[in-house]
Amino acid sequence: MLFRFSGLWLVGMGVLAMAPVTYGQQADTTQLPEIAPREIEIRGEREIALPSLERQPLSGFTSPPTLPTVPTGHRPYVGSQDQSLDRLPESLPVPETVSSSLAPTPDPIQGFLEGGSGRYFSRFFEGRVGGALSSHSRLSVHGTYTGTEADPNDDVAEAAVRLQHTKDPLRIDATAHGNVQRYTLYGASPVGPAASEAPDRESHSAGGAVQVRHTDRAAPARAKVRYDQTEYTSFLDATSTEQSYSQQQLGLSGEATVPLPYQPHVQARFRRSWLGEDPETNTAFDVEASGTVSYSPTGPVSLDIGAAVLAFDTPAQPGQSSPGTADASFVAPVVDAGWRVAEGTRLFLRNRPRLGDTGLDPLYATNPYARHAPSLRPTLETTHAEGGLALTRGLVRIVAAAEYRYAPTYRFFSLANEGLYRVQYDPARILEGRGKVALQGVEGVQASLGLSVRDGTLPDVDSPIPNFASVTADALVTVSFAGGDGFVKAHGTFRGPRDAGLRRAVRLDPYVSVDLEGSYAVGSDLELVARAEQLAPDAPTMWANYPQPVAELSMGVRLRW
Repeated sequence: MLFRFSGLWLVGMGVLAMAPVTYGQQADTTQLPEIAPREIEIRGEREIALPSLERQPLSGFTSPPTLPTVPTGHRPYVGSQDQSLDRLPESLPVPETVSSSLAPTPDPIQGFLEGGSGRYFSRFFEGRVGGALSSHSRLSVHGTYTGTEADPNDDVAEAAVRLQHTKDPLRIDATAHGNVQRYTLYGASPVGPAASEAPDRESHSAGGAVQVRHTDRAAPARAKVRYDQTEYTSFLDATSTEQSYSQQQLGLSGEATVPLPYQPHVQARFRRSWLGEDPETNTAFDVEASGTVSYSPTGPVSLDIGAAVLAFDTPAQPGQSSPGTADASFVAPVVDAGWRVAEGTRLFLRNRPRLGDTGLDPLYATNPYARHAPSLRPTLETTHAEGGLALTRGLVRIVAAAEYRYAPTYRFFSLANEGLYRVQYDPARILEGRGKVALQGVEGVQASLGLSVRDGTLPDVDSPIPNFASVTADALVTVSFAGGDGFVKAHGTFRGPRDAGLRRAVRLDPYVSVDLEGSYAVGSDLELVARAEQLAPDAPTMWANYPQPVAELSMGVRLRW
């Protein structure tokens, strides 16, 4: 009994002893492990890259970028366009990678037709129409007609068809052309005792050409084949039959730049002609070939140097039973050097030997009143050297140059007794100083003025070159106004006094002529056109015995679509 009581007492005392402890218990201060430890132990082989923090850069404290100043002399060059319009593209080629849905649609057919009449019952008509056959091909047709009842009482009609195909890097141009012409030799004396009217002359020609160009800038190249057939018929005597003279000419030409050091460049032209009533025996040819290399020791300096071969062989008197032969061949240096002295200032020095035209059409285009069946020897210049300065300052561009030319064979025209011109050939020397001023950078306005002072002599006959003026001048002004609806063009020509023949019996007065042309759009597809040609105080006379009508005025309309 005592033992049980002692046990209960001990349990009671334990409970009483734990009660105050439980009642006054403090917060547990046991240390738990850190969730974000300062040290990480990596037991694997994988590398962990943690992003690094960088201070953002300060902005707004730097100075704004400076704009470069453009000198006043840095203006676009505006000058005469030497490139032929036939070589300019009608449209840009379409890349091969463009899908059919994104490819541009063919341009609609576009063109114009104009016509008018005026003083001396002059008349003119011109039309052009062209359209795209596909995204790479284009076809155009062009035709003109001019005529007048006053001297020279002529009618001229021309037509041409052109097909272009462009697919980089090739461009193909194919043309077919033809023309007919009739005019009066009103300054020539009637032939025969019964003749009372001035002689007449008619001509017709037709031909075609195909040109292929490789337009890659690294290796540009061009090849062309051309064929022309021309016939001129002169009615010199009303009591006799007409006299005809014909020419068939085949021409091959080409040029290429080889993608090698010093950029070798070669070009060549060969023409073969069959003349007169017996083309099998009356044949002619001419060759012009040259090769150059380029060298530029410094940026401002460029130099092209090489050599040219010039040769021809043609009947001397094709209208005679024994025409004989006229031939020549020469080798001459080719030089083209330039030095850009400063911005807008360039010095140049060059020598460009050349071979002139051998076609019947170009001869009569220069002088329509030449004798029947002339010799078709070309002008051959072994030396055509010039040096000068090209200067651009603001809105003005100035070119000043001095030239020296020597031609072992030089074509000139000399007045004969019957009022026609003999076509003659002799060696010639020409000294010339020329200058030209052009306005550029003015919107809607173009203007230029050229002046040359020259001296031409024929050493073998110790005589000045006939019909070779010692002073010449040309002026041109074009103005576009009313937002492009109006256009005015003025062109003036001056030729100083000159002898008409070797005998110096006839001396021509100065030739002065001004031509005006203007148009104004009265609607989206209708324009009024006006012309005033050969404005001069007296009848302008380029060739003795053949004065041109004064103040040929005409008006008309132009339709566009």
